[in-house]
Amino acid sequence: VPTFLIKSNIPTIASVKPYTPLELHGRDIYIQEGCYNCHSQMIRPFRHETERYGEYSKAGEFVYDHPFQWGSKRTGPDLQREGGRNPDSWHFKHMYEPTWITTGSIMPAYPWLFHQEMDYAMIEKKISAMQTLGVPYPEGYEKIAAKDMKLQAKNITTNLMKDEDVRKMIKMENIQSVEQKEIIALIAYLQRLGTDIQANKSTVSK
Repeated sequence: VPTFLIKSNIPTIASVKPYTPLELHGRDIYIQEGCYNCHSQMIRPFRHETERYGEYSKAGEFVYDHPFQWGSKRTGPDLQREGGRNPDSWHFKHMYEPTWITTGSIMPAYPWLFHQEMDYAMIEKKISAMQTLGVPYPEGYEKIAAKDMKLQAKNITTNLMKDEDVRKMIKMENIQSVEQKEIIALIAYLQRLGTDIQANKSTVSK
């Protein structure tokens, strides 16, 4: 506890930024559905780990995670570098029926996420809670967080609708107001994982 209260003891990486409101909500869904029971988010600094999953995890990557999702069991692959590996449509189909993507997968399907709607009313409290924990959102940001959340959800949905298979799924399931469904927030979170470090590398290369 004493070291937690001393800011100089908390490692930071310049390119690591707080989650967007939609990503934060998606992270809560990830925890709610128990995804951490089968997927870790901690790539150890060993060759067999980095060759399979990518660059090893840095402490500063988790500075805004409350709580962190390191995990210790891998029924499924580590997800620390999942962001950007697959398109949004891949995650949309994978979460609906994993065996469509990976033959013989034992991962359960999550069809209810395609019908349950996000609770925009809660995001102000979530952002405020993160601010209390030291996450550096701008002062007053909690008041406009829902607007940003809806905009990102709309952008992801627009991207999804470019995929013919996704359009067929939406029609088959009669999914209304896609951009308001919880699956969109989960996709936003999964697509964020590990990308801050990649962004840092991109900046350095320029």
